[in-house]
Amino acid sequence: MQRAIVTGAGGFLGRHLVHTLERRGVVVTALTRRPRPGAICLPMGDAATSAARLADIVKVADPDTVFQLVGRSTGSDTELERANVGVTIDLMLALRDAGACPLLVCCGSAAEYGAAIADGVPVAEDAVCAPQSRYGASKLAQTSAVLARSEALDIPVVVARIFNAIGPGMPSHLALGDFAGQISRLPLAGVLKTGNLEVRRDFVDVEHVADALCKLAVTPAARGIVNVCSGQGTPLANLVQRLVELSGKRVTVEPEAARFRVGELGTVVGSTARLEALGAGLPATNHAEVMARIWRHATAGGSLA
Repeated sequence: MQRAIVTGAGGFLGRHLVHTLERRGVVVTALTRRPRPGAICLPMGDAATSAARLADIVKVADPDTVFQLVGRSTGSDTELERANVGVTIDLMLALRDAGACPLLVCCGSAAEYGAAIADGVPVAEDAVCAPQSRYGASKLAQTSAVLARSEALDIPVVVARIFNAIGPGMPSHLALGDFAGQISRLPLAGVLKTGNLEVRRDFVDVEHVADALCKLAVTPAARGIVNVCSGQGTPLANLVQRLVELSGKRVTVEPEAARFRVGELGTVVGSTARLEALGAGLPATNHAEVMARIWRHATAGGSLA
């Protein structure tokens, strides 16, 4: 891999991925909403992105790999469909129109599985997906669209179905990003509002996720859907407790019924069999170290270290 386009490069995973690619000597064209330092950054603004505009970018960047990270997790059905499906289809049409055939690495989500997940049982890529949220449904629609068009447009595709990536710069709509923000705004003592902390999730270091995406991109056998996960369930309560300890504040944790999810499973983990068979298995996440990075970012801002 010598040249790559990263869409959604200004987002949580996108920023880490750009740094990882640049460390590997890859020339990165980063598509963001707003101007950002580093890489070859093309601010796209808030206007709808057309296939024609993307095709022009592809012709200039001449990528051997395109990482599709654009998307959203909240909004109306129309907004979710546009961000998670429409942009991806436009991107594939742009590759066709530009006469390009790079590998497309499309980032999916564990939310696509939904009711296919059995409590505590690692879910594999061949599970019959039954998403239980609008976000999960839109991401599954994205996966279906990209796989359906892959052969017709002669574009090789990997769908990286990512589980719970954590690290500095997490947005506030993710639990740990929200909790870190709440605690950082407290004075010396206060209350942390949470949902159900008595759950275990497949929490993985976002830097390990970025590394895995790079490995999948240079592995010819990596095609179709691949879980990016650890296969291990980590108690959310432990990570929250670590945040409280790092803050040095007297924090009272107060679960709110309104934040609980109906029918929420106790343990959700992914199967790592395919990822490991492809040589892209994740190293063990040092959760204490990752929480320290999250806390430093929440209190100082800016750095992803």
